[in-house]
Amino acid sequence: MKSEKAKESVYFEKIESEITDELNKILPAVLKDYSEIKGYAASLSSLHGTISLNKAENLDMVRGKWMTYEDYIADWLSGLKDSIESGRPNMMQKMFKIESIRGYVLLFLERDFYRHYNIRIKDKPQENLWSIWFGSEILFWGLLIAPRFYDDSWQNKPGRIRKVDFGYWTIGHVLQTGLVDPENNAIFEFRDLDDLLMFYESILKRVSNSIYEKQVFAFYAEYIRKSAEPLTEPFLIPEFRYEGIKQKHKYRLDFTILNCHTGERIGFELSPQSTHMAISGIRTKTQVEMNKDLAVKWGREMEKRNEYFQQYGITTITFTDENLLEMRNCFKAMEYFLSKRKPERKSVDELIKEIILL
Repeated sequence: MKSEKAKESVYFEKIESEITDELNKILPAVLKDYSEIKGYAASLSSLHGTISLNKAENLDMVRGKWMTYEDYIADWLSGLKDSIESGRPNMMQKMFKIESIRGYVLLFLERDFYRHYNIRIKDKPQENLWSIWFGSEILFWGLLIAPRFYDDSWQNKPGRIRKVDFGYWTIGHVLQTGLVDPENNAIFEFRDLDDLLMFYESILKRVSNSIYEKQVFAFYAEYIRKSAEPLTEPFLIPEFRYEGIKQKHKYRLDFTILNCHTGERIGFELSPQSTHMAISGIRTKTQVEMNKDLAVKWGREMEKRNEYFQQYGITTITFTDENLLEMRNCFKAMEYFLSKRKPERKSVDELIKEIILL
């Protein structure tokens, strides 16, 4: 059985191979145009050397972090624009005005992002978060980027994952891909936003046995209905499963936000003492025995939080009994992370137009 690291490597090799095929198709025309700029018959290594030099100059390869290839390219374009405006001689400025070369450079950078994926995103585990599973032990669902049932398992289509036009783990994502029903090996689809919210409140909410969780479901549905851009809102994931599709699993997080806009990953635990720290047989136990039992339970709770962080990069916020007295305030804390967005940055298309005009 392949390790997660080996599967991830094969996965990205397929994406890289697909982009390489696209590059090879346009290469003859690109080399011809590049040679005209250089004034002699330029080689492929010369072309790639020029692109790579600009990559090193335009990007902070040591501290930079990019969650998507579009972020990676946008930062490269911003660096190129700054370099041109500084007045420094720049061969890429001439190259970028030619459509064939421009398209080649953008594809080259996209391939570079996937070729060094773990480095670009600071080694966060792709396989764990691009196929996520949530729900109870019996009734649970999958949210994949580009789902397909192949070789007796659910997986992403490598050629599609880089071409989706929605933000990962958003409401728009769920509406476009639907949710995987692993029991019937089918996709559960939604007609529109109202249909999805009905599922959220009528199915997911009703499955929960917690009065506190039920309030969060209701608050979230209200939040989405009031949103000016509901499709871009992060999907509030209930019962995020630590071990994915396995029916018997180690942990679940009550609610999780994977914010594709900021890269933040936040889990929430609603932890009333009655369910998380209760000790059985309290009347027959000594204080020492109770302290020992409490220490074991506390250790398990901390282990759960640590393992979610180590495995998924998820930081967990816990609401205690006192917090749960005001559930509206608890949701306001969730809303803070749901609504967070990156500072406005220019789109790739806007940056390209500005660079061409320089």
